[in-house]
Amino acid sequence: MTTCIAPRCEGAREPGSLFCRPHEGAPAGQRGGWLSAEKRRRSLGASRETALDASNITKRLWVGGRPPTDRDLPAFDTLVLCAREIQPDALDFGRQVVRVPLPDALLSSDETRRALVGARSTAEALTAGKRVLVTCAAGLNRSALIASLALGFVTRMKPAEIVELMRRQRSEHALHNPHFVEIIRRFGRR
Repeated sequence: MTTCIAPRCEGAREPGSLFCRPHEGAPAGQRGGWLSAEKRRRSLGASRETALDASNITKRLWVGGRPPTDRDLPAFDTLVLCAREIQPDALDFGRQVVRVPLPDALLSSDETRRALVGARSTAEALTAGKRVLVTCAAGLNRSALIASLALGFVTRMKPAEIVELMRRQRSEHALHNPHFVEIIRRFGRR
């Protein structure tokens, strides 16, 4: 059984359709949005068997786990590498790469500065209209920290709203490092 592509729908697709019966009757514009999102989801992992582990947080901003190093990711303009242990010399990604090597632990003052600089670069890419993928090993703490700080730079969202958004869009386990949440509270609206 293949499921409907509408968000959070577990219904079976109608024969010859990507939608279940109730979603077949949705307005055309809404169905078009779901089709566009499905096409984008497929393009994220289309060139290899393993799909990319990434979640769309806001328009043009994704947070994900370990990025593939052996293929380009044409859906993105900027790739941000946040895991200290995942900083490959060679990448098949052919556009802007931002390196923010961080440990998944308490950050020193130098590492906090590095996180803020990386978040500023991420925010600049977003304001330039680029599609940005921020990654670390699991896509829960370091990437969520950088993406959250960047959102604080480019939106009027409060730090608590940003943390809640990250957990809602990525995972309820996102930002489980309390030190990172404190950094977002301190620097999230600068």
